[in-house]
Amino acid sequence: MKKYFVYSATATAVMLAMQPVFAEQNDTEALDAIEVVGSMNKLEINPFEQAKSVTVMNQAVLQEQHIEKADELGRYQAGFTNQAYGSDTNTNWFRIRGTDATQSIDGTPILQQGFYQPHVETFGLEAVEIIKGADSMTYGAALSGGLINYISKRPHKDQIGQGEVTVFAGNKNQRGVGVDYTGRLNADNSLRYRVVGAYSKTDGDWAGTWNETYYFAPSLTWDISERTQLTLLGSVQKDVGAPSSNFVPMTGSLIRMDGQKVGVHTNLGDPSVDTETNKQYSLGYEFSHKFTDDITFSSNYRYTYIDNYHLGTYVWSYVDPTTYQATRDAVFNDGKATSHSADNRLTWNAKFNEHIDNTLVVGVDYRYQKTDGRYQSYAPFPQPSPVTPSLVNIFNPNYGVGVDTSVMPHVMTKNRQTGFYLQDSVKLFNTVGISAGIRHDRAKSEELNGQSIKKNHTSYSGSIMYYSPMGLNPYFAYSESFRLPSGLSGTQRLYDPQTTQQYEVGVKYLPTWFDGLISVAAYKAKDKGALVSNTNGTGNSVSGDTADRKGIEVQVQGNITDNVSAQLAYTYQTRFDKTTSGNYYNPLYAKHNASVRVAYNFTDGVLSGLTAGAGVRYVGKSKIDGASWVSYKGTKVPSYTVVDLFARYTINENWSAQVNLDNVGNRKYIAACDGSYCYYGEGISGTATVSYKF
Repeated sequence: MKKYFVYSATATAVMLAMQPVFAEQNDTEALDAIEVVGSMNKLEINPFEQAKSVTVMNQAVLQEQHIEKADELGRYQAGFTNQAYGSDTNTNWFRIRGTDATQSIDGTPILQQGFYQPHVETFGLEAVEIIKGADSMTYGAALSGGLINYISKRPHKDQIGQGEVTVFAGNKNQRGVGVDYTGRLNADNSLRYRVVGAYSKTDGDWAGTWNETYYFAPSLTWDISERTQLTLLGSVQKDVGAPSSNFVPMTGSLIRMDGQKVGVHTNLGDPSVDTETNKQYSLGYEFSHKFTDDITFSSNYRYTYIDNYHLGTYVWSYVDPTTYQATRDAVFNDGKATSHSADNRLTWNAKFNEHIDNTLVVGVDYRYQKTDGRYQSYAPFPQPSPVTPSLVNIFNPNYGVGVDTSVMPHVMTKNRQTGFYLQDSVKLFNTVGISAGIRHDRAKSEELNGQSIKKNHTSYSGSIMYYSPMGLNPYFAYSESFRLPSGLSGTQRLYDPQTTQQYEVGVKYLPTWFDGLISVAAYKAKDKGALVSNTNGTGNSVSGDTADRKGIEVQVQGNITDNVSAQLAYTYQTRFDKTTSGNYYNPLYAKHNASVRVAYNFTDGVLSGLTAGAGVRYVGKSKIDGASWVSYKGTKVPSYTVVDLFARYTINENWSAQVNLDNVGNRKYIAACDGSYCYYGEGISGTATVSYKF
């Protein structure tokens, strides 16, 4: 079936912080539509009319903000905690609503287990869909923070013969090139292809770290008939480099040690031995067939293979107060992962008496994931440490100590899940929208040494929204999430199941007196079996552990004048963990976050075609809390504010140039702290980009 996710006024408002002006009309009609089976929007509801927090970002936004890593997507979005663990050369660090989010590519969930997760090449993306909050209806196994779906570029009829070449360079030895072209294989354009390739390299914020990426993604679409379409999507990507070691002991960063602090670029790992090579391959399809004008069958499948070698050294959080030394250790991964993900569904769109519009979706999906390799996250004493010597001065670190990986154990896990789901959405008299869903999942997780967990779970969701004639749409929604995590916890055990119940109330307002959109959402969620920090290390799941989260999100975007557009976001959030090691507020998440982005579009004179502006990102203070073993409880983590500048000049219909300066003042700050470590934020990042479209 041809799935549509719509760049409505809702999504368009988000985009236009960097684009000239909004479209003239101020309604919820589609401004652009992309046919995609692999969309999360299975009920085909316009984002503005969905009783949930939804954001869609297209390729223009990704390019104009020069988003190189996926964890930069939410910098100007409410509900996001961005790069809480600092800037990382090989890992995306973002959270939604105080916890992790599920990621997928083209509507198929990706493997998220340690280092076995695909690196996302943003130049290869056509759009990104974001759903905030618990949602098991879409994929079954889902993290409670929300869903992020990356839509790959694919061939469209209206783009045949068109292409793009873009190059960029910047500080930190940044450079890259991207090539994109769509062509046809027959005269009537029913068989067409698209090829996308990219290369980039950059140094990390930590001394001696870097990453280099090679990416190639071909795709082919065949319009078999007016009612039947098949799209094949493939990709090959290789990343090599020296990974970041972002862990900085709290003593020596947040808390000065004899007046000293670890430098923001000091690498407490060992760049002489730290290395990573990640090779990933994927192949999938999207198929749709319309039996009638009302009944459609949709199917999508994706196979992913990852070969990862990672060796990264880091320091323990305790620092000797007399020698300034901390124990250095290593995390090691050498293995392969495969995953299969398939989704098949029937959709029935029906209209009754011209007053009732109904969409019914029934489907079944299947997921299989396997990881096989050697892995160790730490080597605790008294067993021999894999690093010799094991001590390092945090203010004057020594390198070239060598690592013995022979002690790293073999770990193999398998995960299977089958889900059956039913969703229905009805719109009554164009005034009230009601949706409901039920889903049953059967999941099993196995480990090499004989551990296994089986779990059957049924999830529910429901919502109601009122469509006011004045454009004020209040709503209430209830949703659940369920997940049986893959991999092993810090205690070398399979995880217990994680479930979430979430309540959300909000309003979406598309006013007549203002060319823009205002949305407000408030949520309350309880996670059971949550991943929490305890004395056995971070990332442990215990059935008795819970996390209570609540928050308020405000998003405003629109045109102030014909030339000025603005985007504002505010987030209030708290997370309270109740664990076997104690109860505490999670210090990783600041209560208050805010951002504003303003752009001015020049339409007259010699500057016509220039769009320039600035963004300001504020993250409020937080307070160290935790179980009894946590030091410095009650100490405050300072707030910080960074400023971004940007400019884009459209030279003509083919050529454009832009400059992006993030953290233009090179503000030195602590992005966040947890119970043991602190994490420095990203310094100044500047790029200049030139694009040629034909």
